[in-house]
Amino acid sequence: MLPRSSVLFLVLGASIASAPQSQTVPQSNGNPTPIFKAKARLVLVDVVVTNGKGDPVPGLKKQDFEVMEDGKLQTVAIFEEHNGAPPQQIKLPPMPPNVYTNFPVVQAADSVNVILLDALNTPASDQTYVHSEMLKYVKKLSPQTRVAVFTLGSRLRMLQGVTTDSRQLLAVLNSTKAGPSPSPLRASTVESDANQSRADFLAAESMGSASSADQTSAQSAVDPVIATKQFLSDTANFQTRMRTQMTLDAMQQLARYLADIPGRKNIIWFSGSFPAGILADPDAPDPFSGAANFQEEIRRTTDLLTTAQVALYPIAAEGLTSDVAFQVDNRQIGEKRGSVAAMDTMQQSQVAARDLDFSHASMLQLAKETGGQAFFNANGLNDAFARVVNNGSRYYSLAYSPTNPAMDGKYRHILIKLASGKETLSYRRGYFADDLHTVLASGQKPNSDPLLPLIGRNLPDYAQIVYKILVQPTKPQPAADAPHIGSNTDLKGPFTRYGVDFAVSVDDLQTTSAADGTHQGSIEVMLVTYDAEGKPLNQVANRSEIRIPAKDFANVRKGGLQIHKEIDMPQGSAFLRTGIYDFNAATAGTLGVPLFNTAAGAVK
Repeated sequence: MLPRSSVLFLVLGASIASAPQSQTVPQSNGNPTPIFKAKARLVLVDVVVTNGKGDPVPGLKKQDFEVMEDGKLQTVAIFEEHNGAPPQQIKLPPMPPNVYTNFPVVQAADSVNVILLDALNTPASDQTYVHSEMLKYVKKLSPQTRVAVFTLGSRLRMLQGVTTDSRQLLAVLNSTKAGPSPSPLRASTVESDANQSRADFLAAESMGSASSADQTSAQSAVDPVIATKQFLSDTANFQTRMRTQMTLDAMQQLARYLADIPGRKNIIWFSGSFPAGILADPDAPDPFSGAANFQEEIRRTTDLLTTAQVALYPIAAEGLTSDVAFQVDNRQIGEKRGSVAAMDTMQQSQVAARDLDFSHASMLQLAKETGGQAFFNANGLNDAFARVVNNGSRYYSLAYSPTNPAMDGKYRHILIKLASGKETLSYRRGYFADDLHTVLASGQKPNSDPLLPLIGRNLPDYAQIVYKILVQPTKPQPAADAPHIGSNTDLKGPFTRYGVDFAVSVDDLQTTSAADGTHQGSIEVMLVTYDAEGKPLNQVANRSEIRIPAKDFANVRKGGLQIHKEIDMPQGSAFLRTGIYDFNAATAGTLGVPLFNTAAGAVK
């Protein structure tokens, strides 16, 4: 992590003009000094070394490691051992009234732990078990352990940002927001039993009719048993594809949030099932063979996780499992003959075992490709959590400049060994030699807005693009019959018009230089206002082309790119989310501001 000195100056020293401006830059007298930027590509790999008991091994030196890329020995340029050092905080001076910034105040730490409670892929009964295990662990959480809490249901939500306060974590985990919730795309046990009962009933009704072997193709096409089974299969496949896409979106959002937090990030992912193919498998002939139509999204997810220094620790939410053959339910006892129940139980056991093996294989792949560790068939989830926190904060960082500098988009395999010893090494096994900005900007879905998924009410602030804002009601306020500002065409009064003045770090934007030295770029600026329950009330989104003359660029670097936007906030607005997206770099910055709902429209 390099110091962001110019950005810090912007945050601490530059003022924001309160007068409305559509998009202006400060003027400069004289010719600015030319600015040259050089960068060397380094590959950073975190390595967790454990002994036979699973405990981290300290005290290793750079010469103890051998690093290979595609079979060729690499020279380690940077080496650092991490022993769980506490974070260092930057205390920003008090901001002027109604001024806010997304500048990250945590500048150094060895690790951050993110609890991801996955309701999308987990039965409600297993969610209850995970919840109780988390409470056990948090109650004895050691001081200075940095933890954030997210949930994944119909979308990703942040329940608690990074904190070392175990009281805050307990309060969040005890709230209804962290409680079990039904998955919108996973059938419950009751629903599965009902579907099976329907198929059994139709099969029993069709007994005595022509067998499927004797049916014509036309008869098979309208056979109710075949049609029902096909419908159930199609529904399950559709739900799996949707869960995979939503899981990919959540991982990308998490990676963006964690990218500007220094150190290793351990995502402790509690789930009842892990979708296959959400990361590329370099050991397969086709790395995307398990990714039906998700190749671009998987590549995007892999690149973001790699850049953000994220390790995935999948933990099976079901804990210690048993064979379903020994879990006879009342339906089998009361509705089926013994022979039929036994046959169905055997079939269910085979299906359950296959699904479990499939999920465990996905867990192992996720852990292997990101340098984490998978935990399943464990009797104490809080013990697994404790091991992740301990091992994930004690690791070695190795960085090297690859001998193959080509940015050809191919997958590069990484192999790390110890010169001696039998310790176990966990590390990410490769990366795509992509121009990250290019690959992340490519493959956008048609008619999709890349900033909108990052600006939800319960999402964290992102700091890939650092800025500060002045938020205050405009003066004078518009007349009652004035046209409204915002996309909500049904907006009704009373409302308050707010002005939002941005000062954006131009160093965080990717610009190109024209022949005359003008710096050019493309950004989107978005404002969304929410009520207290998180319902969006109004939105303003504008894409703008940046044009900064060469003579003004030095001043813009110093004071920030000045942008002014306005939005009408209806009565009941409690929260404003702001965001900036750079289309050239596929990076984002977001910032949320709570509001008072007073007649004067004062900002909190």
